[in-house]
Amino acid sequence: MKLSKIVIASVLILLALSLIPILMLINQWGSDTEAYGITGNDSQQIHFQWQDVNQQLHQYPASAGTYSYLFLGFLSCSEICPIRIEQLDQLEQRIEQDTSLNKAEVQFMFVTIDPENDTLAVRQAVIDARSSRFVSASLPESDLHQLEFRLSDNINRQLATINHVGNLFLLDPNGKIVRIY
Repeated sequence: MKLSKIVIASVLILLALSLIPILMLINQWGSDTEAYGITGNDSQQIHFQWQDVNQQLHQYPASAGTYSYLFLGFLSCSEICPIRIEQLDQLEQRIEQDTSLNKAEVQFMFVTIDPENDTLAVRQAVIDARSSRFVSASLPESDLHQLEFRLSDNINRQLATINHVGNLFLLDPNGKIVRIY
């Protein structure tokens, strides 16, 4: 009797675990796009004021025609941030190598969630020095909290180290979320 309950429980667990990827595949097959990531369904635009490493203020979005990959993180992160930054670097290299894409107006924007430790010099060395497509931004605390809330990018600063999701957002030239990775 005990063995049959264990077998039934094991089968149910395996079924539940395999059901999620199957449902994801069915959802992708049923949609019109075959793109990676989650499609942004929110029609509201993202707007904020940010400061670059030269302490100049900018408005986002700023230039017509520029798509932006937006990432909120911190440079002393040992988990997702270094991976995301490397992914963006690799993406930029592929864009540069592809003759059909290398003229595209694409910006890679890193928004620090730890402006006290991500100093101007550190941001310049780690982000902005990569290429003209890479920019690092610092926002006033209230604006940063509004952006986090708007993006639903759950950031917890109450722990010994900052805990965050590490989503990457593709924004169209008007600041509308196109995809979430």
